[in-house]
Amino acid sequence: MGTNSGTKGVKALLRGLCLRGEAFFYSLPAPGLALRRRKGQNTVEFLLMLAVVAGMAAMMAGLFHKRILGGLFTLVGMIIGAGTPK
Repeated sequence: MGTNSGTKGVKALLRGLCLRGEAFFYSLPAPGLALRRRKGQNTVEFLLMLAVVAGMAAMMAGLFHKRILGGLFTLVGMIIGAGTPK
């Protein structure tokens, strides 16, 4: 009977340590908040993303320029042709 009460004490001690450790862990500041952002960093990141999007658009235009022109001329033809009587 003495060993059973001893294990209950150890379990209670470990449970208390785990709860204190968990409380300490959640009280720490977030990792992203510890790093300070330099002035102008948002602008540089925005310009980099804009460059990537513009580069992809230029590649798509280069690869599909015939289809793009064909669709444009088809659209213009439909608009111009819509005004003529039958």
